Amino acid sequence: MKNIVMEGISRIAFDAITGNPVGKTKLEMSNAVRAAVLEACGGEWNYYKFMDNEFKVYAIISEVMTSAMNASFANRFSAFADFKDEAMGDKTYFTVEDAKVYPMYSVARGDGDVERQKIIDRKFKVDTVKKAIKLYEELDQFMAGRMDFGRLVEKATIAWENYIGLLISDTMYGSYAAVDTPYKATGAYDADTLAGIIEHVKAATSAVGLQIWGSSTALGSISDGFGYSDAAKDRANSLGYWGEFRGTTMFEFPQAYRPLSQTLGVNTAHIIILPADEKIIKVVFEGEVFVGRSEGERNDEQIEFKISRRVGAGAIVLPEGNFGIYKFT
Repeated sequence: MKNIVMEGISRIAFDAITGNPVGKTKLEMSNAVRAAVLEACGGEWNYYKFMDNEFKVYAIISEVMTSAMNASFANRFSAFADFKDEAMGDKTYFTVEDAKVYPMYSVARGDGDVERQKIIDRKFKVDTVKKAIKLYEELDQFMAGRMDFGRLVEKATIAWENYIGLLISDTMYGSYAAVDTPYKATGAYDADTLAGIIEHVKAATSAVGLQIWGSSTALGSISDGFGYSDAAKDRANSLGYWGEFRGTTMFEFPQAYRPLSQTLGVNTAHIIILPADEKIIKVVFEGEVFVGRSEGERNDEQIEFKISRRVGAGAIVLPEGNFGIYKFT
């Protein structure tokens, strides 16, 4: 696995995105990037100085982008996804523990024969694909030194954040929708139906705790006939959903639009019930962020940057359908 050591401008970017320690801001990150770019260009900014040193500038942006992305994803998605950074060309395999509950056998006195059961842990590989975005600035603004490279990093990070959120959601729903399970229901929400699914998943997995995952809208459909305290009502007003169903905690998928549309990316009528002992989504980044100018001549006097990275995601699909899914109608 690739180890990323953060120092200098990389550390500033990470701290600015996470907000820790208190006092590190995105403005500070922007100023640090601007200062580093100016230094890379020999202390003077103009178009020709940039052209002479453009690959140094790209290296700076790549370093900051890699750190900013890691911080951003850890902030938003670490509750339900593991992230790994691998060197270019490395292949990532995850080991999944066998979740099967093994049966006990009665043995006659004096009989030593018992059916053996192999403990099987499974491995799965996460493949990556190259994803890229393009950002541009007007040439005269760029030549005047008015391009905010820190803002470029921030905008690119937000775009990647949106994509990774949809990738996680699609990976989870897509993987589980492909597996048949006796622990599922479709219909109008009913508390007893949900409670039944939870009991089946508990029995099948022997998990200490379970989690309910869904969009805020889907989670907002969940209620209980037991009644709620004033404190629980205050929490529901804050979250948009109750946060817990009979001891099972709810977790919200961050919502996002599909690219270039106003279509919500995260399903608003499905919830998934899963064992709480492992993050089921594994996201892998292969190599660092690549930054460069788009190839080819442009006629609109704009300078365009392409920011790309290889990324992939996989979901742990539990054996024997040991999870629950409830589709609301």
